[in-house]
Amino acid sequence: MRKIILVFIFLIFIVIIGGFFLFKSSVGESGCVINDLRQTPVSLDLAKSVASDQVQRNNPPFDWVYVGNYVVYNSFGDTNYYIIIFRKIEFTKFDTLAKLEQNAKLFSDSTSEESDNKYQFNDIVATVMTGTMKEDKLIQRHFRGIPESIGKRLEIKEFIESNYPGKTIGNLIFDSPMDVGFYEIISKSLGESSGDLIRVLDKSIVSLRQLKQNQEDIQKRKQQRYSTYEDEECERYKQAAVDAMNANINQWNEFE
Repeated sequence: MRKIILVFIFLIFIVIIGGFFLFKSSVGESGCVINDLRQTPVSLDLAKSVASDQVQRNNPPFDWVYVGNYVVYNSFGDTNYYIIIFRKIEFTKFDTLAKLEQNAKLFSDSTSEESDNKYQFNDIVATVMTGTMKEDKLIQRHFRGIPESIGKRLEIKEFIESNYPGKTIGNLIFDSPMDVGFYEIISKSLGESSGDLIRVLDKSIVSLRQLKQNQEDIQKRKQQRYSTYEDEECERYKQAAVDAMNANINQWNEFE
């Protein structure tokens, strides 16, 4: 009888210890979760105010005026960035986005001179890319000229419409500010997505589903790294993320 009782106690001990390690493993895998929070939209007027301040302060002694803007989305369909274009006040040749796009279509980017004419890398035009949520950094990028995705927009549109009857291009998609980007391929008549994208860099066709999967994989790897953090380290990272978010919100609010 004593031997049976000892065996029974031993089995209970094994179950408890096993349960402990199973629980610890489960907590370790999901206990530290640090998510990127984006929930407070930035109006276009506020983004323009931030971008104008940036271009004026960083490109003296010239006066810059607003030409136009593009809204950029991420692969999940959320607004991601505003691309805001400015010109020197005295330079009136390119006073609309349409004129900049039409000019860009006239040139290739095979030589430095062609590229300068295509993208206006010549101190006449400047681009500021801002966030679209107050949790984002205000300035994502700032450079002279127009982005490659805008300089090639009309030729990409023409390529799709010539090679894919009934199709045209829709939203511009960047998943990071350093992307060259993709354009949605959509139905001309209905405006519905085909599920495919065209890459600005080389006009290759990729699926939107694959782009989403790539971003999900990146997030999964980040969360797996976070899951290895001990409680104290996890709390430090969470607090740092909250502090950075609040700092961004406060900076946006200064321009309202």
